[in-house]
Amino acid sequence: MLKRGSKFLIVVFISFVIAFSGFAYAKPPVSNPCPIQPDTNVVFYGQTGFGGVGDLSKSWITHFFDWWKQQDPSIKYVILDSGDLKTDCNLANYPNVKIYVQPGGNAYYQQKKLDSAGKNNINNYIDSGKGYVGICAGFYYAAGDYYWQGSYYDWNDLLGRYPTVEGSLTDIADYDSNPGYAMAPLSNGRNAIYYGGPTLGWRQTTIGHPGTTDSTFASISGNLPAVIKNGNMLLTSVHLEAYENDGISGLSTFDRTENYKYLANLINEVSGTNFYVPVSIEPQCSDGIDNDNDTLIDYPNDLGCVSLSDNSEIDSNPGEIFFDDFESGISAWTTSSVSGGNAWVMSTANPYQGSYHAQSNPMSTSEPASILEKAISTIGFSNIKVSYYRKLVGLDSADEFKVKWYDGTTWNVLEQTGSNSANDAGYVYKEFNLPSSAGNNPSFKVRFECTAGAVSEFCRVDNFKISTF
Repeated sequence: MLKRGSKFLIVVFISFVIAFSGFAYAKPPVSNPCPIQPDTNVVFYGQTGFGGVGDLSKSWITHFFDWWKQQDPSIKYVILDSGDLKTDCNLANYPNVKIYVQPGGNAYYQQKKLDSAGKNNINNYIDSGKGYVGICAGFYYAAGDYYWQGSYYDWNDLLGRYPTVEGSLTDIADYDSNPGYAMAPLSNGRNAIYYGGPTLGWRQTTIGHPGTTDSTFASISGNLPAVIKNGNMLLTSVHLEAYENDGISGLSTFDRTENYKYLANLINEVSGTNFYVPVSIEPQCSDGIDNDNDTLIDYPNDLGCVSLSDNSEIDSNPGEIFFDDFESGISAWTTSSVSGGNAWVMSTANPYQGSYHAQSNPMSTSEPASILEKAISTIGFSNIKVSYYRKLVGLDSADEFKVKWYDGTTWNVLEQTGSNSANDAGYVYKEFNLPSSAGNNPSFKVRFECTAGAVSEFCRVDNFKISTF
C-alpha cells in the first residue's frame, strides 16, 4: 500500500507526462503564413486605414472580382496585407499569379506601409512581365513623384515606374470639396466615377507620357489621359470598378456593368491573360446603327441622342433639334481662346440643373477671349428658336458676353452686354425666334463668347436648346 504522499507524487508525475506529451505532439507553428495558394492567379493589396487602401476602393475591387469570377470561375483571387507583401509572400515564388492590383486610397500611406520591402517585391513582380493594375492612388503609387492639389511630393517608396503625375482634376471634381467625386464621361462613350485620380498634361505636368492612352476625359479640353496602358501596366485615373450606390450616387447599373467589361478586357490585355469577358452592349447612340429609322445615326447626328451613352435614339421631343445640358461634357462643342485666354470647360461650380454646366473664366480682356461654338444642321426644320440659361458673374464695363448665330455668311448677334456690367444673382433664361434664313440651313452655328479679365469673373451657360416654334 502506498502512503498518501506517494499517491500524490504519482498523480503529479502522470499529469506532467500527459501534459508534456500533449506539448510534444502539438501542431507546429505555420512557417509560411502567406495566403496565396497554388491556384491563385489574382492578388490585390487590401489593407485599409493607415495601410492606405480606401474602404470604398476595397469594396469596389472585391465587387469587381466577384463579378468576374461569376463570368469565369477559373479566377481565384486573394487579398494581401502589408505583411504579406513585405515578408510573407515573395511574389516571385507564385508563378501562377498573373494579375496584381493596387487599389485606390491614399498613395502616401500605401508607400509608407509597404515600405522598401513591399516596393521591391512588387517591382520584381512587374519586371517579370506580369500584370500590374494601378487604380487612382495605385496610379500615384506607381509613379516616381506626383503633384497633389498643387503641392509636390516625392516619397521614397513609390514604385518609380512612371513619370510625374498630378491631381485632383478640379475641373471635374475637387477631392477636397464635398462630395469629392463626379461622373466623368470618357472619350469612348463610357461614364466612370472620378475621385481624385492622376493624369498628365493638365497644369504642372507634360502631356507626353510612356505607353498609350486608351481613353481621355471628354468633359475637359486637352485630351488628358484617363486610362493608360504601358506594357504590362494598366494605370487608370477613373474608378472603372466602382459599384453603383456603394458610397456614391449617379452611376447606373448599365454604366457599371459596361465599365466592368472594359476594365476586364484591359486587364487581360496588359496581363497576357484570357479570362472570359462578356460582350459589351453598345448604347444605341454609339453603336453605328440607325435604331429609330430616321436616317440619322448616333450622337451627335441623331436628334434623339443626348450623349454617346444614351441608349435610345428616339426623339423625346419632335420639336427639339438639339439640346445640351452639358452633363456629358463639352466635347461636342468647339472651344477656342484668344491671346492666352482660358477656354470654356465643363464645370460643377454652379449648374442651373443637374451636376454640370459650361463655364468660361477667360482671365483676358482681348475680345473675344474665349469661344464656345457648335455647328447644328437645321435641314428639314423651319421656324428656328434658340434658348438657354446663362449666369454672368462679376462682369464690368470692360468685359463682354455675346451670343451669335451663323447663317452661312454672317455672324448675327442675339445678345451682348456691351458696356453694361452684369452680375446675375441667378440664372437668366433667354429665348430668341430666328428669321427664316436659320431654317433648312446646313451651315447653321451658334457661338458663345466671353471676355473677362479677373479671376472672379465668369460666364456660365446651361440647358442650351435649338427647337422649332
